[in-house]
Amino acid sequence: MTIRLATFQAFVYDLPLTTPLRIGTDSLTCRQGLLIRLEDRAGCWGYGEVAPLPGLHQEDLASALHQCKDLRPLVSGRELPELEPDWRTPLEHWLAPYSLYPSLCHGLESALLDLSACRQGHTLAGVLRPDGYRKTVSINGLLARDGEIRQHVHQLAGYPAVKLKVGNDSLEQEIHRVKTARALFGTALALRVDANRAWDFATALQFCEAVAACRLEYLEEPLRDPTRLEALGRLTGVPIALDETLAESRPESIIIPSGVIALVLKPSVLGGPTATARWLDLARQRGLKAVITSVFESGVGLAHLANCAAALLETDTPLGLDTYRWLGEDLPTVRFSATQATIDVDSVYYQARQLHTERFSRVV
Repeated sequence: MTIRLATFQAFVYDLPLTTPLRIGTDSLTCRQGLLIRLEDRAGCWGYGEVAPLPGLHQEDLASALHQCKDLRPLVSGRELPELEPDWRTPLEHWLAPYSLYPSLCHGLESALLDLSACRQGHTLAGVLRPDGYRKTVSINGLLARDGEIRQHVHQLAGYPAVKLKVGNDSLEQEIHRVKTARALFGTALALRVDANRAWDFATALQFCEAVAACRLEYLEEPLRDPTRLEALGRLTGVPIALDETLAESRPESIIIPSGVIALVLKPSVLGGPTATARWLDLARQRGLKAVITSVFESGVGLAHLANCAAALLETDTPLGLDTYRWLGEDLPTVRFSATQATIDVDSVYYQARQLHTERFSRVV
């Protein structure tokens, strides 16, 4: 059996955010992106989200859209092997000739998997793991840099983990925020801290020494110079997680510094589910924790990430999907959400197939 694409469409959306989102030096008040919609000759269809985030992705939305327009005539009418039971090999071979931007590759792979799920009568997780997947996944809470920790204690009660963004304010302020978070949330909750490569070695060393008693689950990418991560971990004993480093590397050739205990995986940055699966293979081989996280996508992309995690992760490691709270509006008619830090994988998947069509417009 093969899949033959009958239509290839792309739509642009522009969703307001509840509060401005600071990414590096950028401040966003809305989230823009593309939806790819693929349909086969039998009328089955699938969506995929393409949402490069300013300040994070190398490509911007205009570049992704331009490449999407160029891609359409190349894939329209082309046949793809059925994605069952092996989905990785067909996707990798089918997309290999095109050298796509990571965000576009992620969106196209997601749309093809969603289409395959429609054809098979499964969820996306069911395509990725036909022998069974977890029906729920947990998430970590997210405290952005300008968030006031005390205001969110009640809101994040019951979360298994909280991620705190640091690196934008003075070192003294950041140390105080981490200590405040640990004091307010208690010791039962895992505390993750993300510095986004904000510091030089001396500053990171001072930070790690100051928060040593806070027992961080991990400190994510503290150094502008990642080649010194091993030295930082050796001197401080603080567990380290890799994020940006992964986008600059390949799982086949990366050298994991000692002291690294986790990989933070953004499928939209890495290039989609197939690339993410290769990093998960490495994590299993090295005994590393793997955390799948979002880039502030709409509920469509978040539902797909939840399904990927439910199928591909061996344990229920809290995911970085709390970003949905920043969306003032969403694309699914039933908004993506979590209940007590838990996502119902099947529910969010089917909800993500029923959309507010007035909130996006066709561009391809």
